Amino acid sequence: MKQPAGRARILVVDDSPDIRALIITLLGKDYTMLEAADGRAGLLAARKRLPDLIILDVTMPEMDGYAVTQEIKADP
Repeated sequence: MKQPAGRARILVVDDSPDIRALIITLLGKDYTMLEAADGRAGLLAARKRLPDLIILDVTMPEMDGYAVTQEIKADP
């Protein structure tokens, strides 16, 4: 489904496919939704797509939400 231009972009980063799907379903009518299944993929998506908001799971394997936040804050 193509999203209209000019809508705010929300990136959902969560290792649970069910939680990602729920959030996307709830917000997808009003926002352009992006998703990533782990912290590293979330960082790449954030750098490439520059979302307006990131909904980030704090407890993920390998790279948790705190580490993702630190990386984002350190990247100009």
